[in-house]
Amino acid sequence: MITLSPYKISMYRQCPLRYKFYYVDRLIKQYRKDWPHLSFGDSIHSALREFYRIPSGERRNWKQLEQLYRQNWNRKGFATLKEEREWGLKGLAMLKAFYEREDHSVMPLLLEETLNACYQAINLCGRIDRVDPLLESGCAIIDYKTGKETDFEEDDKTLAAAIYKYLVEHCRQCKVVKVINYYLDSGKKVVVLSEATDIKRYLDSTLQVAEAITTDAKFLPRITKLCKWCDFLEICPSRAEIIKQVEDLPF
Repeated sequence: MITLSPYKISMYRQCPLRYKFYYVDRLIKQYRKDWPHLSFGDSIHSALREFYRIPSGERRNWKQLEQLYRQNWNRKGFATLKEEREWGLKGLAMLKAFYEREDHSVMPLLLEETLNACYQAINLCGRIDRVDPLLESGCAIIDYKTGKETDFEEDDKTLAAAIYKYLVEHCRQCKVVKVINYYLDSGKKVVVLSEATDIKRYLDSTLQVAEAITTDAKFLPRITKLCKWCDFLEICPSRAEIIKQVEDLPF
């Protein structure tokens, strides 16, 4: 039985060859690169996870969140101390704004947990950032985003939300009223899907992806603007073409 997550599905759709290198050939340990934006995102997620693990009765405060951010700071991937400082200060400002606009008394039902559940012939899995109880009934899934909001891969966002909803309802028996993408840089909360959303068509699309992966005999590369951040660029057969595209820019 194949296991699929939103990350795996998104990777295969973006580039079948990258998926093959990562999950079939298992080359990621050999070629993994440290990227500043990934270390930054990891640090923010870790700080918020630990912050909400503090019992609400202890009155969570900004100093606690700031300290947790520093304790969980991931130093990998920064070219210079100046670059690391810039990212670090950006994160402090982001978390300070988050702290000032949020209710700190909430006790999440779930914090950064990986859930698994079968859907027909496949196993779906996903790492859930946070699940909050709602006053009226049910719960809300909150997916933190440390990058800027874009329209890129809009379908992937909705599919991920559908998978998260399915997993929480099946593994935690809590009715998911809404799934929210929380863009921490701007403070914007986007409801990706609601209780009324029919998630079946999104879940059925995972079956199509599973079929495509299991029958793919070529795993051809697909050139996109994301190639320059690929861990496997140095062994990609399209590397020369990717580099040429950058060199041919009119500026």
